[in-house]
Amino acid sequence: MRALQTVDRRLGPLAGLLLRPAALFRRRAQSSVRRLLVIKFWGIGSLQLATPAVHALRLRHPQATVTLLTLSGNRAFAEGLQVFDEVRCLDLAAHGKAALTLRLLRMLRELRAARFDRVYDFEFFTWFSALASLASGAPRTFGFAAPSVRRGGLHTDTVPFNRYWHVARNFRALAGGESGADITPEELSVFCARPEHEEELGQVLDAGDRALVVINPNAGDLAPERRWPAERFGAIAARLVREDGAHVVVTGAPSERDKARAVLSAAGPHPSGRIQDLSGALSIGALHALLRQAHLVISNDSGPMHLAAAQGAPTLGLFGPETPVMYAPIGRHTRVHYAPPLCSPCINVHDAKVLSCIHGQPECLMRVEVEDVLTSARALLGVKAPSKREVPACASSS
Repeated sequence: MRALQTVDRRLGPLAGLLLRPAALFRRRAQSSVRRLLVIKFWGIGSLQLATPAVHALRLRHPQATVTLLTLSGNRAFAEGLQVFDEVRCLDLAAHGKAALTLRLLRMLRELRAARFDRVYDFEFFTWFSALASLASGAPRTFGFAAPSVRRGGLHTDTVPFNRYWHVARNFRALAGGESGADITPEELSVFCARPEHEEELGQVLDAGDRALVVINPNAGDLAPERRWPAERFGAIAARLVREDGAHVVVTGAPSERDKARAVLSAAGPHPSGRIQDLSGALSIGALHALLRQAHLVISNDSGPMHLAAAQGAPTLGLFGPETPVMYAPIGRHTRVHYAPPLCSPCINVHDAKVLSCIHGQPECLMRVEVEDVLTSARALLGVKAPSKREVPACASSS
């Protein structure tokens, strides 16, 4: 991920300079808007937060089809949201530079052949997505703008990115749906867990009638510095099991199993089976089935935090390098912990979210105390049980 960020920063401006003349000769005639392309490569959390923007696009262009261009790892989640007519994917797991280059060229050729009428680039100031927008040949392309960031004038239309607004509201503004109000939970579309996902979860989960607490100690590859220490997650897990009679599940991707194991190790001895490590063991559908059943989800600032809140689970988000002003979970029952020093937030969408912590380890997260998180966790556990609480509606599965 960081290698891709480096390539984008170093080669993007040169590619933009070379291709800028092509922007002057793009296809201009446009009698109607029939085909829309939405670009969002990175982050399932961002895809979740972009769903209100997709609804805004459908209101503006009710006859248009909406295609998403994303990374191949996001396909199952994007399709499960059921807000896109088509999902096109780019697979970056090519063997060798030549194979990856051919794959990129093929993608750009296919985009141009699709003859999209409009492109909405939901990436934050990356050159690659702007170049893909230009290469599509669409008469109008939309992207974020900021005085401190240049992307070579590759978009025909730009919208200022407001760092004092939630990211979901910025997405909606880019789609032309700005209403003067914050995004509400009802505006989010959710991944629809099907019966087979519930069955998959049932094969590995046996919480009985105990309160089900899901802990996500991970934060993806884009900014791993967002992780609260594993020993503190372990302390929370141990106390919720021993003092509150909860059943705790630790989640994560297959590549994050070591982080989950560190939490279990930090939790120390506990009643058999009461703290489960399901990292790498669940499909995206089964993960949503788990979140839908959870009485509480405790998570770092990350994609699963947004998925949990959207599913209606009581969600507690832990913030440090990034600010909840832009990334707080949107849901009916949510809380955040954020105790920033003067240097926080230090992650910014305007510089590709490259972290430059001056403390070695994020002091902002070290300020989030176990006792404070435990107090909030217990307050959220008092919310109505999942079987009785309202959960967001989702479209019927095909």
